[in-house]
Amino acid sequence: FDTKLTNAQALQTRLAQIAGQTPQPEVHIRGDARSNYEAVARVLYACQQAGITRIGFVTEPPPQN
Repeated sequence: FDTKLTNAQALQTRLAQIAGQTPQPEVHIRGDARSNYEAVARVLYACQQAGITRIGFVTEPPPQN
């Protein structure tokens, strides 16, 4: 699901739901050139705290000029 979460509590709630699923789905983190490294690190930490074991990064090639 491509779900926009509004705050840290919403993220923790959603990750807890994901962590309890069997099989546990992979969490995909999508960033771009404007992404803040600190924000990505916070999401990774929240995944770790929730017990998420499968995390992937989604990347897209830069636009062709």
